[in-house]
This record gives sequence, C-alpha cells and structure tokens, in this order.
Amino acid sequence: MKHKNLFLPLSESRKSFLLATMLSAILFWIGLGVGSNLSDTSFWINSTWQTVKLEWLFMLAYIVLYQKLPSLKNFWKNYRFVTLLSVLWLTVVFSSYLLSPVYSWQNPLASMRLAETVTHFLFFLFLWDFFAHNTVSYRMIFAAVILSTLVVMGYFIYIHFAFPHLEAEKHVFSMRSDKLILNTHLHRIGYQVETAIGFAVAFLFMKKTKYFSLFLIGSLFVFLLWLGGRAAILGSIITLFICLFYFRKNISGKTLIWFGAFSILSLSVTTYFHLINLDYFFHALNKTFQAGSLDHLLTGRLEVWSLVLKELQGHWLLGTGPQSYFFYLHRHTDVVHAHNFILQMLG
Repeated sequence: MKHKNLFLPLSESRKSFLLATMLSAILFWIGLGVGSNLSDTSFWINSTWQTVKLEWLFMLAYIVLYQKLPSLKNFWKNYRFVTLLSVLWLTVVFSSYLLSPVYSWQNPLASMRLAETVTHFLFFLFLWDFFAHNTVSYRMIFAAVILSTLVVMGYFIYIHFAFPHLEAEKHVFSMRSDKLILNTHLHRIGYQVETAIGFAVAFLFMKKTKYFSLFLIGSLFVFLLWLGGRAAILGSIITLFICLFYFRKNISGKTLIWFGAFSILSLSVTTYFHLINLDYFFHALNKTFQAGSLDHLLTGRLEVWSLVLKELQGHWLLGTGPQSYFFYLHRHTDVVHAHNFILQMLG
C-alpha cells in the first residue's frame, strides 16, 4: 500500500493563501492592541516591539515558503530612483541616530524607533515582492482590519456601560485603568475607526459586498459622532463626502432619498432615546470654532514644531534623531505626537 508524501512542496496558490492569512492575522492582532497603556514611554516601546516581532515573523515565513529573498536586482532595475532614495533615507536615519545631539544613542525609545524604521523598510520590501508575484486575497486582509476595529469598538461600548465612572468617551485619549484589556487602541480608537472606514470603502466598490459596506460605514460614522473629538470630526466629514460621492456615482436619486430619510430617522431615534450622546461631538466642534489662536486650535503642536526647527539649527544634514522631539529640553506642551510628517522626517 502506497502512502502519500506528507511533505510534498506546496503550490504557489497555497503559499500565497498561507502568507495572506498570516498577514491578516498580524493586522488583526495589531488592530486589537492587547496590553496596558499605563505609561506613555513603555506604551511606545512595547507596542513598537510587538509590531517589529510580527513583521519579522512574516518575513521569516516568506523565506521558508519561497526559499528565497526579494530580488534586489529587479528592484534596482525597475525602480532605480526609488531604490536610491530609500538607501539615502536609511543612511541618514542611521547617521542621525548615532550622532543625535539630543539623546544618547542608548536611549531605549530611540533605539526601538530605529529598529522599527529598518524593520518597516524590509517588511514593505517583502510585501512589495509578495503582492507583485502572487494573487492575494485583499478582501481577507481588509476584513481583518475592519473586524479588529469592530471588536475594539464593541469593547469600548462595553466599557462605557460597564464602567461608567471611567467616562470612556470623555477621556478617550487619557484613560488609565488596569481593568482595560485593549487599552492600547482605546487610546487611539478615533483614528482606528477612520482606518476601518477606508478599508470599508474598498469593500464598497466590490459589488458583492456593496450593501454590507454601506451598513458598516454608516455604523462607524454614527460611532464617530458619539465618540467626539477632533479626529471624529475629521473622520465624520471624510465619511460623509465618500458616501455622497459613491451615491452620486452608483445609487439612483430615489434610492438616495430613501437612504437619507432612513439615516436621519435612525439618528433622531437613537439621540431621542439617549442611545448615543452627541454632546462630546458638539463640544469638540464648538471648541474648534472658538479656539482663539492657531496654537490653541492645534493643541500645542506649534510649540513642538518650533522646537524641531530650533533644534535643527546646525544639524540640517543629519537631523537630530528618530522622533527626537520626545526629548527636547524646555518643552512645556503635553503633546506626545507632533502629527507633522515633514518635521518628524526632518528631525
């Protein structure tokens, strides 16, 4: 009796499916953000370290399955300008890290940011090669990101009702409690919901998932209105424009009227019965209009940006190290992230 060889080489489609499944699982896990967020410094280090390990896991799986590395020769041949820029960028980042006038090169947060930068570079090199040479199930990858967001969103709603004293939606950016399992991404849930909306829009243009996607985007939109905050305002406006653009291109006028009436009625009912609270959204909106100054409107980020420019004096070529504004002296603002990619890159 002949026995089947259990170690037959996998087909290309099976390899592609396994790697796409792993990538989806990684995105889902990162989206959940399991862990505590009781210290800002440890939060950045631990969350970054977790992401770095998962990206290396994907790259090792790629090497094991395909028995090769991405072809650097093909990259150089087809994308020479991008390759030169990338190598120059990595050289500057390394030099900036080692010669930073702001912190010691042994600083754990700076070291982790450097490791993250290099890992991201290699990871996207592997992703580029993977997507270029394989048929990948983007639907599964998009679904993983959306699903993790829905889990976090559901958990946030649970926290709101189970632990009302935490005032979850009021302190979404500063909640601290050892009761919170997914505290890491509750800290940034507004941005995560916006990301999920982006992936849901990708689903929207897949005909088989059109109506599900519309329902999903509508649910995320209502959640942003309930959440409040600047990110929620921006996300709500973007979502509204996306839906209007899609309706204009793909939905008849009659259907649009019915959908609009249903949405207004649903929002009115949920507000009337206090199922959602729009006070935080309107408070953030009012705060935006009555900021009084640009610095107040940007919640102190102008100070961080001006410090970046001051610290760059005499260091324009190599900068001051990866995200060195964390360590600038005479910094009086509580802003953790500067939210300015250009100045971050210059620093």
